[in-house]
Amino acid sequence: MTLLAATTNLAEAFQNTIVGLGTVFLVLAFLILVISSFKLVNQWDANRQAKNAKETKAAPAPAAAPAAAPAPAVPAGPGRMSTGSVNFADEVEGPVAAVILAAVAEELGGDFRVTSIKKA
Repeated sequence: MTLLAATTNLAEAFQNTIVGLGTVFLVLAFLILVISSFKLVNQWDANRQAKNAKETKAAPAPAAAPAAAPAPAVPAGPGRMSTGSVNFADEVEGPVAAVILAAVAEELGGDFRVTSIKKA
């Protein structure tokens, strides 16, 4: 290998190193700009939301609809079925019955607890 060939290889290696490092630093600079722009985007969004809030406050409110009748009060504590039992008599499997009873209990708002499920 001659001295000229070694110098050419060294020059190409140095050039490749500079291009690689330059690319890395350019990408890092681009990422820094993108991340720092998040602050501006959040500020722009906050200004837009504040403007929309002012516009909705300035708009006249629509006429109030007549009030609906109040819902009946849910009794506090255990519901009326707390001491009763339900027999599905081979019509529904046990786990399905448990899910149905849990849904009914949730809808009625009582403090229900399924204590046992026995296959008839």
